[in-house]
Amino acid sequence: MYLSSITAENFRGFVSTHVTLNKGLNLLVGENDAGKTSLIDAVRLVLDTNSAEWVRIKYSDFRSGSTKLKIRLKFCELNAHDGGAFAEYLTFEQDEDGNVQTVLHITLTASINETQTNNSQGIRTEIRAGADDEGPILDRDTRLYLSTTYLKPLRDAENELSAGRMSRLSQLLGSKSSIGGNEQDIERLITLVVKANQMIKADASISTSKNSVEKLLEKITFKDTLFAPVIDMLGSKNVEDMSVAEKNSAFKAIVERLTLGLNDTGMSHGLGYSNLLFMAAELMLLTQSGEGFPLLLIEEPEAHLHPQLQMKFIQYLAEEQEGLQCILSTHSPNLASKVSLENIILMNKGQSFPLRRGATLLSNDDYPFLEKFLDVSKANMFFAKSVLLVEGDGENILLPTIAKLLGRPLEDYGVSIVNVGNLAYKRYAKIYRKKVADEQPFPIKVACVTDLDIWPDKAEKKQENDYGFKLKKEPNLAEGKKGNLNRWISHYDDKPDDLAARKANKCEQDGENVKTFISEEWTFEYCLAKSGLAKEMYCSVNDSEVGFENLSDDPEEKAIQIYGMVEKKSSGKTEVTYKLAEILSKTYQKDPTGLKNKLPAYIVSAIEYVTELIIIEAEEEQPAQLIEAEGAE
Repeated sequence: MYLSSITAENFRGFVSTHVTLNKGLNLLVGENDAGKTSLIDAVRLVLDTNSAEWVRIKYSDFRSGSTKLKIRLKFCELNAHDGGAFAEYLTFEQDEDGNVQTVLHITLTASINETQTNNSQGIRTEIRAGADDEGPILDRDTRLYLSTTYLKPLRDAENELSAGRMSRLSQLLGSKSSIGGNEQDIERLITLVVKANQMIKADASISTSKNSVEKLLEKITFKDTLFAPVIDMLGSKNVEDMSVAEKNSAFKAIVERLTLGLNDTGMSHGLGYSNLLFMAAELMLLTQSGEGFPLLLIEEPEAHLHPQLQMKFIQYLAEEQEGLQCILSTHSPNLASKVSLENIILMNKGQSFPLRRGATLLSNDDYPFLEKFLDVSKANMFFAKSVLLVEGDGENILLPTIAKLLGRPLEDYGVSIVNVGNLAYKRYAKIYRKKVADEQPFPIKVACVTDLDIWPDKAEKKQENDYGFKLKKEPNLAEGKKGNLNRWISHYDDKPDDLAARKANKCEQDGENVKTFISEEWTFEYCLAKSGLAKEMYCSVNDSEVGFENLSDDPEEKAIQIYGMVEKKSSGKTEVTYKLAEILSKTYQKDPTGLKNKLPAYIVSAIEYVTELIIIEAEEEQPAQLIEAEGAE
């Protein structure tokens, strides 16, 4: 049995949200206030938890303006044992293939009593079974069987593992699957303590102290009042004389005095390892057979853990915990990069967007590719408000600088820039496209920035063209060589449909909130040089303006000359790009209008799409009389 779906209506930020879950690992990702914690709390409120905390509906749980909320959980794939445990609560439904399946629906409904009296409750709550919410009320034993293991954020692991009444450690040790598995285990532990008690009582110093107390007691009581003080830990009875209730009470007293530590050196350890110890103890209990429904809820498992420990922990849950269903919320790109895409559920504005197969436009071969290359730096896109997908280092380095100079810093808009390194931007973009067209789209804007990659004919390397550096290659069918004629702009002079098809191919993943922005001509660097930043590009390559005046006056030829220098740079484009970023920052720090006018239009449009329109007011014109006066001087 596993929790297959959660539906919440008018609960906190959820208007009407339906979340389909995986059988094993479910990693909830997204920005703050996206609904991750609310989703976990919805499960806790319906099923309760096995910790000592009190979970109940509060007024703040009702969506603003609502007086009634509903949370429904659906459980599927019940086995024979589950069917027996929930016989009176079961529902029979048809699955997508038309087969009849046995499912368990549990629905919590809560309403605010608007006509309260002194004896009435402010909030009325019911938990019922049945698909129509009108089945029998769930009894306490059933809720205890379904109660979940919950690890809250910013948990105090050291306190949870310390001795104390009702401590989490005492609950763990007192469980049926732990040292208190049966009456014989309990008796054996109590016997050990009784023996220790007898040895302590036989100690001379203890005996002397007891006798002193006894003599003093005789002096302050009546002659016919006979007492024989006893010093012990569990009472004066032997184990064989104790009732079952007394044995359980003695056992409880023992485990409430135990503390769990990482080792016996007495050294103090950091919060991270204490958290790992606490989670290990919880997992030990949860994975024991016969301990109830195996569902683990963890908020921010990365709390106090460095990245390598985060990855180790999530790998254990994903690969070695068969039969355990986990729902985890996280803000860690380390965790998001480590799990399979199918285990990720993207939360945004109170809605869920699972990335499992069949839910997005991702094809089967996209999953292994993305899981191989979706590293920590790329996984930060799951926590962004908008995403910029770029093909190379040039755009990755320059676009944040350009956006900032235009008054649209990407960090101010929660934009994540992801360098995919090649044409794989299409695969990443499909993450944000829903499989079913009429479903609610991902509310995240995704801008794909790509090159048209068509070469101007003036870039051809030939004798009469001393600045050309691209060889035109004719096809050779005999040798099986296709040539590269379709890479030249003249190839499309009489083939406008082919050019349109090329552009359409680059935009094939577009739709909903995904949009591709294509360079007007060749590449990003070429377009920068041709559109108006030729001198800046030249200086970034040559470290000075010397020789710039010797370049062609034709913008296209000049751009080819400069881009050729970039291509021949032994240190590569990256160093040139960093220098260009510095030059732009110094030159256009206070001149956003001048920079915008020199930028390729597609770059400005892409930045505007993930931020907002760039409206730069023109500088105020000087009065005519002032201009005339200056001219007279």
